[in-house]
Amino acid sequence: MNGNLACVSPETVGISSKDIIEFVEALENSGTEMHGMMILRHGKIAAGGWWTPYAPSIIHGSQSLTKTVTGTAYGIAELEGILSKEELVVDIFPEFKQYTKGPYWDELKVFHMLTMSSGMEKMPAVTDAEWIRKFFTMEIVHKPGTAFFYNSVACSMVAASIVKKTGMGIREFLKPRLFDKIGINADAIKWYKHPDGHENCSGGIVTTTEDNARLMQLYLQEGMWNGEQIVSRDWVNIATKTLNPNFTEDSPNAKHDQSYGGMMWIKGEAFYADGAMGQFAVGFPSQDMVISLNQTISSGEANEKVRNLMFGFAQKVKEGTLPSDEVGYRELQNKLKNLAIKAATVSSVSVDTERYQGRKCLIQSGRVVLFAEDIIIFNPEYTEEVYSFSFYFEKNMLKLVVVSEYGIQTVYVGLQGDRIINTLKSKRNPATEVALNAWWTDSDADTMMLEIRWLESCRLRHIQFTFHETEVSMISTLVPVGGFDVSQIEAHAYWVDE
Repeated sequence: MNGNLACVSPETVGISSKDIIEFVEALENSGTEMHGMMILRHGKIAAGGWWTPYAPSIIHGSQSLTKTVTGTAYGIAELEGILSKEELVVDIFPEFKQYTKGPYWDELKVFHMLTMSSGMEKMPAVTDAEWIRKFFTMEIVHKPGTAFFYNSVACSMVAASIVKKTGMGIREFLKPRLFDKIGINADAIKWYKHPDGHENCSGGIVTTTEDNARLMQLYLQEGMWNGEQIVSRDWVNIATKTLNPNFTEDSPNAKHDQSYGGMMWIKGEAFYADGAMGQFAVGFPSQDMVISLNQTISSGEANEKVRNLMFGFAQKVKEGTLPSDEVGYRELQNKLKNLAIKAATVSSVSVDTERYQGRKCLIQSGRVVLFAEDIIIFNPEYTEEVYSFSFYFEKNMLKLVVVSEYGIQTVYVGLQGDRIINTLKSKRNPATEVALNAWWTDSDADTMMLEIRWLESCRLRHIQFTFHETEVSMISTLVPVGGFDVSQIEAHAYWVDE
């Protein structure tokens, strides 16, 4: 199973095609923007669908689903005798013990970092270049093992412990031990980094919907793949069972019927990886089933609906096989083939573009945010300055020449309600795949809205261009998700002759 997963009709593995159609339609109506979905049953693909412009091969930000990958790295390190959950953190990093204060630091074990039970109530910023040293300056308020605190830096410290002991980066460590063995293309995934060069192992991995499904299938198989134990069975038992039920009343997780295991959430007997904005990979042991989703969820209410839909769907699957349903299966295939996110906006007005044909505007003040700067939550160095734009209007699209720190690049922008996928590189920002479309909103002011969808992210950005006789004003906006308020950024440019 390290190559292609077998694709089967749902009925042959006890799932109704019509139930999958209802599940997909319920997801679409839940308040989320779906990007990718895959269902595995008995290790075979029962269904998979992607909402255009997303596709099976496009990697997608996984956010905190990364924590389960980090937990898996620990399970491999444990199997190889590299790292033990009983080791004291100060023994692994003796050079930082001088910064610790309080008695509990002599009790903090790797196990506590793996189960979100470090006893801390604060953590250093993941964007701090000295995040490892500053981790040791944190106060441990509660006896380790007795409280819950969702500590992303503690998770990254597990990975840092493996790096310290092996001298390898986590990606390098996992490639031959995990990715190659379970069929994940390590060369295709991306991994955002802390400013010090360590992979961000709490939220930085960028993978496909199928990659995440394969990871969860590994846990359903108790850490075995093709007959080889590649993850410690002891770790699998820890990761998939409740280890930390110590939620406080004001914890956002207290209202859910869930607890925490080892770098995974637990609900009933199911276990799941959960990344911000709806990156789910769920293992259902009784059903021997995996559901993997990529999406952008914009509210807590929608997030809960999606979670309930997955668990409700799992209750409908049957043991054995179902009678063949050729009509239902054809309907399902047609549904999955025609999935697409909401149609792009079309211009509501007509503008004489000849006035701007072939012209270049040079940014004079402020800044324009074109690149995927939402990922500066991992590393502030992922910013990219844009210096100018040149506009070449064609029949159905805009050819946009961008000059940035990286250099000169040309991208194509859909103008008739279509999104055009481009590869747009930057000097430091790892995200490269972007879908672009634009529309005119005001003929009198000659205002054009550029929509920027970084496919490896979950976020949507707009740049509003207002063209004047001698200058161009621009407003960059990151569309809010999950209630996050994002300030607009303004810039002004003037026209120059090429």
